[in-house]
Amino acid sequence: MSHGRTPARLVAGGALAVLLLGLGYAVKQGLDDGGASSAAAPAPPVTTTPPKKTPRPAPPRPAPFVKLTAAGAFDPEGDGHERDEEAPLAVDGRPDTFWRTERYARFFKTGVGLVLDAGRRVRVEQVVVDSPTPGIKAAIRLGNSPQGPFSTVAKARTLNAQTRFAVAKRPGRYVVVWVTSLPPESAGEIGEVRVRAR
Repeated sequence: MSHGRTPARLVAGGALAVLLLGLGYAVKQGLDDGGASSAAAPAPPVTTTPPKKTPRPAPPRPAPFVKLTAAGAFDPEGDGHERDEEAPLAVDGRPDTFWRTERYARFFKTGVGLVLDAGRRVRVEQVVVDSPTPGIKAAIRLGNSPQGPFSTVAKARTLNAQTRFAVAKRPGRYVVVWVTSLPPESAGEIGEVRVRAR
């Protein structure tokens, strides 16, 4: 009877072995496929955040024009006057009226000046001078009294129809257009003067 059971056991054992081999093969194939698919999977995209642009600061606004009144003229090397009565014509807002110097056959002075009053002590940033006289040269001076002393805050330049003098924010109340040179046999004319200050 024991001999009858042996073939059945062998058959059952063989079937179990085949089953285990098949299961092992299937597991191995699954692992291999998983590894292949893992290796073939694309890497996730790298996202970078662009740097934030810092906005450029706005350029500083120019100082406003201040209201000027005429204080007269400055002629330290003459009689102390230089057509003072015409000084208001340089700040009346009209391009066709002028303050003018005396007429000189040859300009022999260090300078003569038109003195303008800002009404209070201000920090001057720019002086704009209109002049129809070709060849006239002028500097810009500044002080705290209509009689001086005055210090030069912008060097002498030959004036055009409109000339802008930059001033390094110098404080003062009285602005002087200081005429330093005139063509021979002529007088210098200043049409309008405007001052930017804070």
